[in-house]
Amino acid sequence: MRWGKIWLATALSLILVLAVGCGGTKLNSEGQGTRQLQPGGQLVYGSLREPNTLNPLLSDLLATAEVGSLIFSGLITVNDKGEWVPDLAVEVPTVQNGGVSPDGLTVIYKLRQGVTWHDGQPFTAADIQFTWQYIMNRKVNVISRDGYDRIKAIETPDPYTAVIRFKQPYAPYLTLFRTVLPKHILEGVEDYNKAGFNRRPVGTGPFKFKEWRLAEAIILEANPAYYHGKPHLDSIIYKIIPDPDILLTQLKAGEVDIVSNVSFAQLEQVKAIDGVQTFITPNMIWEHLDFNLDNPLFQDVRVRQAIALAIDRQSIITTVLKNVASPAVADQPPLSWAYNPALKPPARDVNKARELLAQAGWKQGPDGVFAKDGQRLAFSLVTTGGNKIRETVGQVIIQQLKEVGIQGELRLVDAPLFFGDVLKNRRFETAMYAWVAGLDPDNQSLWHSKKIPSRANGYEGQNYPGWRNPEVDVLTEQGASTLDLGSRRQIYFRLQELIVQEVPVVPLYFRANIDAVKSRVVNYRPNPTPAGNLWNAWEWALVAK
Repeated sequence: MRWGKIWLATALSLILVLAVGCGGTKLNSEGQGTRQLQPGGQLVYGSLREPNTLNPLLSDLLATAEVGSLIFSGLITVNDKGEWVPDLAVEVPTVQNGGVSPDGLTVIYKLRQGVTWHDGQPFTAADIQFTWQYIMNRKVNVISRDGYDRIKAIETPDPYTAVIRFKQPYAPYLTLFRTVLPKHILEGVEDYNKAGFNRRPVGTGPFKFKEWRLAEAIILEANPAYYHGKPHLDSIIYKIIPDPDILLTQLKAGEVDIVSNVSFAQLEQVKAIDGVQTFITPNMIWEHLDFNLDNPLFQDVRVRQAIALAIDRQSIITTVLKNVASPAVADQPPLSWAYNPALKPPARDVNKARELLAQAGWKQGPDGVFAKDGQRLAFSLVTTGGNKIRETVGQVIIQQLKEVGIQGELRLVDAPLFFGDVLKNRRFETAMYAWVAGLDPDNQSLWHSKKIPSRANGYEGQNYPGWRNPEVDVLTEQGASTLDLGSRRQIYFRLQELIVQEVPVVPLYFRANIDAVKSRVVNYRPNPTPAGNLWNAWEWALVAK
């Protein structure tokens, strides 16, 4: 994994310098001049969403990941330059330093000594072994077992060494164990899914769980025994404010110190607030429209290609997203070493879209809508309700489809129902949502035919479109087991070509994060990777008023 790090780090650092410049002076301790830091203090972090659990292994909600990053640690993490850095491990294992065997089947993690859980019990290699067993327990509703199912065994020759034996080489090994759970608390629990731990967690991270006030706030206090040193702050209040206008009002009033993921529609308002620093940071989140490929409407690739050509990505980015995004061509972000630069997002072409539909046997009716064998080219586009930007994007897409001769209907569903039922059970014709691309390009869970969730496979995987392509299956398997960077890059280049050719989804755009931070906050360093913006919260501090 070491091979792609330098390229990615360079790309990220260049983009971050430019992006932060868009919002003004970079906010860090040097930028605060001679103002004195306030010892301790309480910081309020505003969120539009509330977690559904505080166990990151059981939820894919951003709110759960954010709070979880404060409470838990992983073996390694990623800094704001896109570099893998040690967390609970002493170093990042590679072939070069002897942490990875030449055949890629063994990965050895040397662990920090003296680390304790928030209840004072020692952290050891047995916790790594238990976390793997927990993830692989079929009775536990974990988000994903990808990669963990490649592990044959985990050995613990001593309390500070974890030896991971793989069944076959697994190139994205560094993406595993981003959250480690305490064996001494969870071992023997009868039902992990309903365990009290999921609402009152104990971790090894910089902040300890104190209280969860439902629909109001989650209160965390500094962990004085944190292995990087006691955090500067005494506490963080993760404040839940589901209305973006109220959240902005509280930011103006000084009742909130940080608002992450500010709406594009609020960008100018936020930039006008005195004493607030605005960060605009390109990230790895890509918005896309999925087809349910089991629906007869979408089984002809020409129909899918026509729909893709009917959508004007650049217009959406300019008018709705205020240019705080970039067009997507496939599943890999421009920040990734696996991004295929030869591919370009298709420009809108209404005439070409109509030609493709005509070739597929569709004809425009008197009302302008295409029809075939008595069936109109009409379908629903379902997406999450409560997200005004996404709702607006959906409305724009419906209008753009109409101009071609395709009838769409926008359906809004609450986020928990959308992700927990509509997608999981594939109850949609088309669906629009976002995925977070990882530092490693492995997307086997999204594209392999075995990852189409169903009762037969225990609803495992996120291949919600139902893409079935033998070449894709082979490529995703090869990509996950090939250690050579050059060979892996060509594998993922080909996968991106197939996404463009077969259009199982319509990639729309890669977002940028808009974060608003009070000027009195020091050391806030936005992180475009899946590690998230709270990755260094233990370094945050407040300037004395």
